[in-house]
Amino acid sequence: MRNEGSAASPVHLALCRATAQVELEMGQLLADEGRWDEEYITQRLCMLIRPEVTAVRFNRPQERQVGADYIWWWVDRSGESFGCLIQAKNIKRRGRRSSIDFQYGDGRQMQALFQTADLLRVPAGYMLYAGDRDYQAQLGCMADHSSRLPCYEREGAAVTLVPALLAERVALMSSVVPVYAQASAAEVFCQWAKPLIDFTASKPYGYGNPLHRIFDLTDADPGLREFLSAGQVGARKVARHIFDTVLRMASMQFSAVRSAPPLIDPDAASVFPNLPGWRAHFRASYFEHTLRGLRHTLPTYVEQCLAGDPPPEIADRVAGIIVVRV
Repeated sequence: MRNEGSAASPVHLALCRATAQVELEMGQLLADEGRWDEEYITQRLCMLIRPEVTAVRFNRPQERQVGADYIWWWVDRSGESFGCLIQAKNIKRRGRRSSIDFQYGDGRQMQALFQTADLLRVPAGYMLYAGDRDYQAQLGCMADHSSRLPCYEREGAAVTLVPALLAERVALMSSVVPVYAQASAAEVFCQWAKPLIDFTASKPYGYGNPLHRIFDLTDADPGLREFLSAGQVGARKVARHIFDTVLRMASMQFSAVRSAPPLIDPDAASVFPNLPGWRAHFRASYFEHTLRGLRHTLPTYVEQCLAGDPPPEIADRVAGIIVVRV
């Protein structure tokens, strides 16, 4: 796997190393057993990113309230951090059809994921495991790649992250449009999921993105306007990656900027406590749901978790915590 060269941070190189290894192992398991296990790949990923990235697995309670795997926190030198509650999902393939079981348990698992993300005041997301390059090439992507690399040739495509707001919309459309259901998994992988290693690459991200111009942000916090228009690094870069993905889907919806009252986050650590309430067709304001994960400081429970003493409200709901220092 290529990397950023001499400018790459040890953390980025660790994520590249781990992604390449789990891609290899998924390919081997597919050849030997016809499948790979989500939990096993998650455990391997957590082991392989150490010691550059901190990953702590909690003791498994007999009945965890939600199937979410890990809370990820990216924290930079300024102390700003961005958190996301992430659940692992395999991209499965049968013949020429692929699928992602977002609606596992008749949708109850997804509902629990969103409820826990609301409780923790972070966005929800899915980590997609896509096998090796040969497996990815056969997922059935119908997109036009004339102006960019095919989705399966992206660096780090074996482990990607997709916001749960998008996953829920795709799952809903798949349930009402059978023809769309046949192509939805490949579309999620190609169009909406971003390689995990993109978040720690050395170059700033987000400068010049024109999508924010669809909003009238005249009365918005000047800091929010700058965040949406300027290139970002550190924790803000991760937040922009995820927000821009959600924004791209929202911009395709007629109600993207339908009038709605602003939302106030009472958490003093929130970087943007006052955000537009626009929802488009999502379950919640995509501004608030995504950007509530951006904090001036890490929540106090993070240090407790790293010290081996996670609060019950954390340990009962998730498998562990990962802290990435960007």
